Amino acid sequence: MNTPNGPIRFALLGYGRVAPTHKNAIQALEQEAKIVAICDSNPEALKRGTQATEAAGFISLEEMLKSDEIDVVSICTPSGLHAEHGKQVARAGKHVLVEKPMDVSTEAAQSLIDCCKENGVELFCVFQNRLNTTIKLLKSAIDAGRFGKIYAINSTVIWKREQSYYDTAPWRGTKAQDGGAYLNQGIHFVDAMRHLGGEIIDVKPMIATLARDIESEDTGSALFRYESGALGNIFVTMLGRKDEEGSLTILGEKGRVTIGGSAMNKIEIWDFDDQNESQDTLAQNADYHTQSVYGFGHQFYYQQVAAYLNKKGPQPTSGPDGIKSLSLIRKIYGV
Repeated sequence: MNTPNGPIRFALLGYGRVAPTHKNAIQALEQEAKIVAICDSNPEALKRGTQATEAAGFISLEEMLKSDEIDVVSICTPSGLHAEHGKQVARAGKHVLVEKPMDVSTEAAQSLIDCCKENGVELFCVFQNRLNTTIKLLKSAIDAGRFGKIYAINSTVIWKREQSYYDTAPWRGTKAQDGGAYLNQGIHFVDAMRHLGGEIIDVKPMIATLARDIESEDTGSALFRYESGALGNIFVTMLGRKDEEGSLTILGEKGRVTIGGSAMNKIEIWDFDDQNESQDTLAQNADYHTQSVYGFGHQFYYQQVAAYLNKKGPQPTSGPDGIKSLSLIRKIYGV
């Protein structure tokens, strides 16, 4: 393991669509983290990664895992390979950071949790939206009791994924490797609904493939019942005219908040019976502009991971927490 208080050494496994976001997040933490290796079985993708980072390049995961210069491997491969790759990393004695979802099935995700525990390594699961300014502020209002009893939580996701998006790789839109609108994109909003409202005990779903030539769904709606008694609803579609809405509304007996924008990045309604000067002032300035629906939470997440491994901060979102959001998605799929 790395020396205490030194920069945590990361390797990126897979250099596809989401990997540059991870790369940028790590490179922004100059004193806390650094990229020491890139691995991708595609030579062109590997070249892009090594040129962008000046890190060592590996075609083979097995060869990369022989290196003693790696503390954490960030897994950015297709979702259906996350658990398989994560277990290889864990058996090599390195910490595992996995992009959402942990895998496409709860059984595979649980096997990854078990493997990491058996090998004495940490398992970090990325849900970066929890760390966005708008969501953090909303969570603080909930924790302060400003809503009173929460009645309902609603989320709407209207994004655009053309057929060309799915055609870029044969695994996209498949049940075995990717999933559809909920498992790939909507999981961020399902996780936010859990993070803010608590555990969900009942799910009533309806999903469909209306326009895209894929195995999984491109549109769906699901009703939730929370452990608290509150009701929830989440509508997700990839058939929008653009990434036009990623919103979340909480309605309680003493307040209502709606966070909108394309990715929960704008506070549209912030209305409470009581006054909280610090929170209300922050709400006036919490909006942020993002050109990507990923937002900026990855940097904050990597910062948390680095602090935790250097014994300077609490544990970031881990496997046992991440699998709960995956389990909800599986219930939406009726399995």
